[in-house]
Amino acid sequence: MMLSINKKVNNKQKVAVLLDVSRAYDRDILAGIADFNKIHDKFLFFFFSPKFIHADHQHRLIERVKAWKPDGIITREIEGIKSLFRLKVPLIILPHTSPYEEQVNVWGDNYAVGEMAARYFIPKGYRNFAFLGFKDFQWSQEREAAYVKCVENVGYDVHRFNFDNTHLLWEDLPGKLAKWLTRLPRPCAVFSVTDELSTQLLEAAKTLGMRVPDDLAILGVDNDEMICELSSPTLSSINHSARSAGTQAAMALNRWIEYHEKPADIIAVKPATIMARSSTNAMAVDDEQVRIALHYIANAAPVEDIMVADVVKTTTLSRRALEKKFQLLLQSSILEEIKKVRVERIKYLLDHSTFTVQQIACEMNFRNLDNVTRYFREYVGITPKMYKQQCR
Repeated sequence: MMLSINKKVNNKQKVAVLLDVSRAYDRDILAGIADFNKIHDKFLFFFFSPKFIHADHQHRLIERVKAWKPDGIITREIEGIKSLFRLKVPLIILPHTSPYEEQVNVWGDNYAVGEMAARYFIPKGYRNFAFLGFKDFQWSQEREAAYVKCVENVGYDVHRFNFDNTHLLWEDLPGKLAKWLTRLPRPCAVFSVTDELSTQLLEAAKTLGMRVPDDLAILGVDNDEMICELSSPTLSSINHSARSAGTQAAMALNRWIEYHEKPADIIAVKPATIMARSSTNAMAVDDEQVRIALHYIANAAPVEDIMVADVVKTTTLSRRALEKKFQLLLQSSILEEIKKVRVERIKYLLDHSTFTVQQIACEMNFRNLDNVTRYFREYVGITPKMYKQQCR
């Protein structure tokens, strides 16, 4: 839990910010608020003391906020929230359950999130779809409705599992999910409404010996890099524009305090992009040998300079037969699929690391370190240096 407060110094506003910084979404909102403050210098931030310093003060959070007499508040749906409403100061809330009437809410465009998930899976050739969400949260229900509608519009049904957190403990969820997974047809594309749920689903799949992404493709939401990158395989996720929403919320609160201009009831958070990782790095194909080959490519190509012959060895087919199946089912060659995976890994390292091109070549075990730029340019059309400049 974080508290940011700004005392009225040099005409600056006193603002309390109460967010759950253990979650990526809230951290992005907070980063957006900080972005606003860097430009406009309206707020001064203080942290609510960590538990190891004042363990006995945690229950006094609301009391301490009231004592500080803030000019405005940005808060999660915390215990005692209604007593903050009674302060009659500008307040913006990020609800966990559903938007609050007569309050200003930061609320995701959840229908767009669900539709984005469906439109990501459908072109991959899937015929089997599933949804994993929460029973009582409106944002989950909205994502479910849009996902199901989009899938049903192309003629397929959606298998659903909604976690009832009022009757089932979090640690018991993988066992329930394992039973559900045994009933799902394969290969299946699963849209999970949070990255935390995706990790539970992944663990359940592992207990059954299911291969991710070949038997089960998993796409979550929030793009919590700590969760997604530490999972094995890494988890794909929809990235909210939460940072932008945080900036909008800070701007709206500032105008509300300064000019008494109350913002609209909803400050919308739009989905931005899908961060594709290993958990969806597969095509939905019925042919078992092609799936085996694609599974090997997805796991080996990011770290080894594998050859077509290496892929063929993982199957029971000849090279010619496997090539024919790739062309028939994927309209692609084995070598093209290898290049696709390796180039995506290069892109990721260019985006998310400080590695030079030579260091990336070493990291990915290229046989010829000098050919990486040519390899990348042939596939993408620009050099790695130009790609990195475009991403800044």
